[in-house]
Amino acid sequence: MPTPHPRPAQVGRFQYTASTGRWWWSDGMFQIHGMSPGDVVPTLAIMSRHIHPDDRGRVLDTLGQCGVDGEPFGCQYRLLDLTGAERFVTLTGSGSADGDTLRTVSGFLVDTTAAQRDAVAHQVNEELTQALRSHAVIDQAKGAFMLGYGIDGDAAFELLRWGSQQRNVRLLTLAERLVASVESGGGLGSDTRQRLDDFYFASLTDGVPEPPASRTTPGLETTFDTSGDVPVVRVEGPVDLATAHELTAAVTQLMIKAREVGAMVVDLRQVTHLGSVGVSALSAAHRRSAAAGVKMRIVLSPGTSLGLAGAHGLDVVSVPLDQASPTS
Repeated sequence: MPTPHPRPAQVGRFQYTASTGRWWWSDGMFQIHGMSPGDVVPTLAIMSRHIHPDDRGRVLDTLGQCGVDGEPFGCQYRLLDLTGAERFVTLTGSGSADGDTLRTVSGFLVDTTAAQRDAVAHQVNEELTQALRSHAVIDQAKGAFMLGYGIDGDAAFELLRWGSQQRNVRLLTLAERLVASVESGGGLGSDTRQRLDDFYFASLTDGVPEPPASRTTPGLETTFDTSGDVPVVRVEGPVDLATAHELTAAVTQLMIKAREVGAMVVDLRQVTHLGSVGVSALSAAHRRSAAAGVKMRIVLSPGTSLGLAGAHGLDVVSVPLDQASPTS
């Protein structure tokens, strides 16, 4: 009975002689198959038995084609040695002929298992390193939101995810852009740094109170009304990255009501801050309303900068707070 060979060789040689139908294997060929040299008489059947079932047909077809035309060949497959261990090998060879008569098929069997494992390990290490880097960048972006808005990590991540979905940008890409913007802009500003210093030095003393279980950031207040037959939504509070989704939801609800009359008004005169992300949300709502056949008008207080809104092609008017919202 063949005895398992403990240390398979890296390269084996083989030769098939067509006139006799005999195979010859080098010692390395036996060892790759987990055998000691001379344990068996090599045949195609024995070689086939050690090819993984999923690869067997392909490898035998390759050998058979070489037996017909003698052309050089090469293929990779999984080899099951005498112990049942799976190895990765590369089979190469070619035929020699006298005229049109094939004489021999010979070549090499190379055991690439170690190289394959090294390649897989390298790929895993690369992917793990990239995952750790990605995690670090996302944590940095979350930290910026947590500092800027006074929210917890879960809420900060939700802001990142919301922005990623709204703009169809990979979350990691968005985080990288945000961190780069904060770094190039010199951080979050002197006020934020001063408050962080205060919190840090307070944390160095005893008796620091426990942080609240949850923290909130000012949200938007929205009220719905009509001016004539035209539906109006009045928005109060800051429109920034933390609240832009609330503005989007309110405008979407208003749009549903406005389909019958074909017009609606978004009154932002009591908005305390309108950031670029808010203008972006309004611009997206403007496109959706136009597609639905609804004219959307935006009302701002006098003195509010209209440049950013106007650049997005929005219908914007300036009206004092004590006057009614214009509908046309």
